Amino acid sequence: MRPEPLRAAVTSAFAHREEPALVGTLAVVAARARRRALRAGDPEVDTGHLLHALLETDDSTLGVAAPLPMQATRLMGYLVQRSIGFGRLWRVGEGVADRERERSAGLAWSATAAGALGRAARGTGGSVLDLLRELATVADSRAAEILRGAGIDPSAVVQRCSTQGAERAGNW
Repeated sequence: MRPEPLRAAVTSAFAHREEPALVGTLAVVAARARRRALRAGDPEVDTGHLLHALLETDDSTLGVAAPLPMQATRLMGYLVQRSIGFGRLWRVGEGVADRERERSAGLAWSATAAGALGRAARGTGGSVLDLLRELATVADSRAAEILRGAGIDPSAVVQRCSTQGAERAGNW
C-alpha cells in the first residue's frame, strides 16, 4: 500500500479527534486541558484533563460536581495528586514560544473528550454546566472514574447540572 492512501485512511479515522470550534469559557477550558495533557506527556487530551481544567476555570462547577465538603476535598485532592508531575515541567511564566510549542504539538483529543466538548458547545449556550454534564454522562470515561474515586455519583452530577441549568435559565 502506498503511503498516501494509508495517511488518508488514518486521517479520516481520527477526524473526530479534532477540537470543535469553541468560544468563551469552553475555549479557555479546552486550552487548559490541552496544556495539562501536554505537560504531563500524555498522548491525548482526555476527559480527566477536561474535568480538572473545568473545575479550576469556573469555581461554581465544584459545588455542582461535589456539593458536600468531603466530596469536594476528595475530588480536588485526587486531581492535585494526579497532576503532581506537572511541577517538574512547569515554567515560570508562559512566553510566546511556550504557547506556540503547545499549539504545534499536535496533541489529539480522545474521542470521548472531543465528543463531550462538541455536545457542550451545541448545548444550551455552551455553558460550563453543559460540559460538566457531558463529562459525567459517559460512565466509562476518565472523568466519571475520577468522580467515582472521590465518592461522587456521576449520574447525580448529571441531575444537578440539569437542575442548575434550568434554574439559571429561569433567572434570565
